[in-house]
Amino acid sequence: MRIIRPEDIMSEIEVNQEVADQICDAGRLNGKQFQRGQCVALLDGKVVAIASRLESALQALRALDADPRRGMVFEVGPRETDVIR
Repeated sequence: MRIIRPEDIMSEIEVNQEVADQICDAGRLNGKQFQRGQCVALLDGKVVAIASRLESALQALRALDADPRRGMVFEVGPRETDVIR
């Protein structure tokens, strides 16, 4: 039996950041193509919304989970780290 330590588990922020990096670097995720400039909302490492404006993606995310500590919204393009809550 393997013991799972807390430091072995990725936080939601780390999972979302990894997915965002993959989308920005490759322009795709699981066969889905993303275009530069699209705004993507992630929750628990899953794409939950794609919009043309950050505000629209954030509204869609908050409709699914109102907790401002959860989820991530980013614009597809070269990597820059900005957290919007």
